[in-house]
Amino acid sequence: MNKSISILREHIKDEKRVVLIPEDLVVFTKNGYDIYVEQGAGLGIGIEDISYQDVGAYIVSREEAWTLSPFVVKYKAPIDEEYQFLNSEMNLCAIFHAEGNIKLVSTLCNKGITAYSYEFFETNDGLFPLAYVGSEISGKLAVIYGAYHLLSPQGGKGILLADIFGAKRPKVVVIGYGNVGNAAIKTALALGNEVVVFGTNKEKLSKYQRIVGSDVRCLLYDSQVFEQEITDADLVIGAILVSTYNTTSVLSDKHLKKMKKGSMIIDVTCGYGDGYLPTFSDFTTFSKPTYIKEGILHCKIDILPSSVPLTASQAFSKNLVSYLFRLGESIFMNQSDSISERGKIIEHGKIVNPIVEENIKLYNKIHGE
Repeated sequence: MNKSISILREHIKDEKRVVLIPEDLVVFTKNGYDIYVEQGAGLGIGIEDISYQDVGAYIVSREEAWTLSPFVVKYKAPIDEEYQFLNSEMNLCAIFHAEGNIKLVSTLCNKGITAYSYEFFETNDGLFPLAYVGSEISGKLAVIYGAYHLLSPQGGKGILLADIFGAKRPKVVVIGYGNVGNAAIKTALALGNEVVVFGTNKEKLSKYQRIVGSDVRCLLYDSQVFEQEITDADLVIGAILVSTYNTTSVLSDKHLKKMKKGSMIIDVTCGYGDGYLPTFSDFTTFSKPTYIKEGILHCKIDILPSSVPLTASQAFSKNLVSYLFRLGESIFMNQSDSISERGKIIEHGKIVNPIVEENIKLYNKIHGE
């Protein structure tokens, strides 16, 4: 079988990112891969088809991009109209977020596909390298979004989320201190805010405190302590790793009544079910980024990095390409690759990722399916 890879265009409304940019494809061309790129794949970020052709890629139609190679890569999971192209010979890579998408998982299984989800690619020492870029962008954007929407014309309390001489120092509370939380913490701190971080693991939290130093207060989560800290918070950022149907509530309706009117909560995790931030009734969008409940602004946009598609595409492509090359070699040359193997969520139609399997079972139980 000839070695090849197909790079798809994203057809979700307002999605302009592309998974690999031309300059990062050299590793594939040098190693004898045919590269197929769906026509217009990079137009959303100003990359013309000719730029892909200049590095040896073939520009092909949508259907050809899905069918010419058994190794297919895209940024986000396929949408309904693309399900027709799925087949049992395909190795499909994307950010699937499959844990709560029963229709997507069922379709992938019924088609007999093998699917790899970037967020689950894991190194031997337990790191998730392909989650870094999106997490860093999301964490930093959470602070930027918060700063913008706390302005009075946007419905906020009229505060500048920065340290200004003579004005009271703003306060940002961050729930979680992983990749997303750490990016938010550093950004809020750089602007001069008072920053308070909550976590649930005493040892890990102590280690993180030593890293960030005394400029950040790291507190072990306790309901009463948390309630005290958010009463004067200007921005609360939810940044835990996973939130699903059975995740314990952290910030509930009773807490909203304690918060200052015009303050804001941003849920960056954007999980499933009520989760840890049950005050959110639904997701928000770029066109309607916030709504107000009990006088508190709520923001829950699950595709924050897509608002900076050029930055996201450049950074993600640089980070991703070496892992995709190793995966390609495992597909075509039978070379073992443990990192992508851990990122496999479905193999020939069977769920093989325990997190996806657990959450699909939980979803079915809750919905009686």
